[in-house]
Amino acid sequence: MRRMVLPMVYTRRGNLTGILFMLLGMLGMGLTDATAKWLVSTDYPIIQVIAIRGWFISLMLVTWVLVTRQISALKTSRPWGHSLRFLICFFAPLLMFRALRDMPLADVTVIVFGSTFMTTALSVFFFKEKVGIHRWSAVVLGMVGVVIALRPGTGVFTTAAVFALLAGLSFAGINLTTRWLRDTESALRQVFYLMLGITVLSSAILPFFWIPVYLGDWIIFAALGLFTILGYIFLTRAFMVAPTGLVAPFEYTVLIWAVIFGFLIWGEVPDRYVWTGAGIIVSSGIYLISRESRNPMFSRNVDEVVD
Repeated sequence: MRRMVLPMVYTRRGNLTGILFMLLGMLGMGLTDATAKWLVSTDYPIIQVIAIRGWFISLMLVTWVLVTRQISALKTSRPWGHSLRFLICFFAPLLMFRALRDMPLADVTVIVFGSTFMTTALSVFFFKEKVGIHRWSAVVLGMVGVVIALRPGTGVFTTAAVFALLAGLSFAGINLTTRWLRDTESALRQVFYLMLGITVLSSAILPFFWIPVYLGDWIIFAALGLFTILGYIFLTRAFMVAPTGLVAPFEYTVLIWAVIFGFLIWGEVPDRYVWTGAGIIVSSGIYLISRESRNPMFSRNVDEVVD
């Protein structure tokens, strides 16, 4: 028995479905950020928002696992790996929600997109990946876009902007630990234990920050959990039914939703720095994806085994 790498077969219908799933996933992510900003802006402690969101997400995940009878799929041989992962990744929502409390939605979204380039750069250090001149050029250009969006030296480079930048670094940690665990851990286990760990940790801290929740706000918290789950589901499905190089650029549509929701809810209008930074980030990201899609191993299925 030998392992052979075979190319995956995609269809036109699958490609269009993948694009639709990605668009829906980014809508879910945009709604998640807008809802979180609404809650933290109404003086709910950030830890409380993370914890209650986690309750609803955990309830949905547990219900889904029980209904689909996949309890056995949660068995893991790397509990300490999952523990390290959620401890690292716990800071992603904490830092992002802190930034959202004081910064426009679109500004935070643009800065956090720096995680794409941080992931590429850090993969060299952690996984000894070979990164060529084209990838490094895209990384440097993307980070230039982030710096422009941060607007240093203009008098508006704030603590909240630093939190957004650190949130991007933490999201890069999510990407890196996902890759670290992917050889033995399924997507279900990674998502389940990540969400469960963040929920348990935030709930343990919650008594020190708890304030009463208005009855109507429970619906908003439930919506926050639902938007988060739907965003992840559609995002995952997009990469399963269509080539990564085709659907990945549509991730940037979350920037459109950030601008729309920011304007409609809070009257926020991004300034020229944010528009310029966003344009550079999107261009470098698409260039990076375009270069990767030319890799002959890019759209291969490594799970095919033949005699």
